[in-house]
Amino acid sequence: MPELPEVEVILNQLRSHILESTIKEFHVQRSDIIRIGLSSRQWYLGTQITDLIRKGKSLIFTCRKNQLTRYMLAELGMTGLFLFQSASTGYDKHIHLTFTLEQSNEATLHYWNPRRFGRVYLLDAEQLAHFTQRRFGIDPLSLTQEKFHELIHNSRGRMKAFLLNQHKLAGIGNIYANEILYDARIHPYAQGYRLSRAAIARLYGSTQNILQQAIISGGSSIRDFRAPDGSRGHFQQQHVIYQKAGHPCPRGCSKIIKRLTSERSSFYCPSCQKRT
Repeated sequence: MPELPEVEVILNQLRSHILESTIKEFHVQRSDIIRIGLSSRQWYLGTQITDLIRKGKSLIFTCRKNQLTRYMLAELGMTGLFLFQSASTGYDKHIHLTFTLEQSNEATLHYWNPRRFGRVYLLDAEQLAHFTQRRFGIDPLSLTQEKFHELIHNSRGRMKAFLLNQHKLAGIGNIYANEILYDARIHPYAQGYRLSRAAIARLYGSTQNILQQAIISGGSSIRDFRAPDGSRGHFQQQHVIYQKAGHPCPRGCSKIIKRLTSERSSFYCPSCQKRT
């Protein structure tokens, strides 16, 4: 699933290639991909894409025409991608939306999503404000250390569940939650309110460093992920604990990385990440 770093990589490429372009055509191959606003699709023809931002694991396109502004919010779900025409060879079967663009470095942009867990929403300003307020917590890359400490200190649930809660922190998924907790030496079941200030500071630093390094490395291409130009990410080569059950701890301690019995996708070192 594309997580915050992968969506940021997509955002950066879209901003450099299609920002300020005009939507000439908007083809919908599967109408159920547009969860809200299908009837407004024609309005988007002739609009200029004046801004692109990331919200959690989603992208928001700002579209303007005749002094009016509407928005397109795209969720990528488990397997969604945006692909330029040059990178779309072999992806035809699951292309659900296609945009033909003018005044753009790329003439065509496709939305590809084989498992269809992602959806697209065509929204006005009021709808967008309501949607984002209801769906998204704070972006982890925008948090100060003090605000992060407050959020964690007031949390009584398990740390991994907290990191994955999109209503608390928007954008972190399973891959990066595992890597962040290992890097900070915090057990996935640790409770936030019981962590020391020093432990929370480590967690903040690990969150910032790993997410930023993943963005610089183009994200993690484990299965489907590609950037719009078709390039693969390389951060999977730097994963130290995700899917490493049975391997020795990279820190050189005597323990073997384990998978939590109650969570198949949670990995930890029993020595470095003691449960407190």
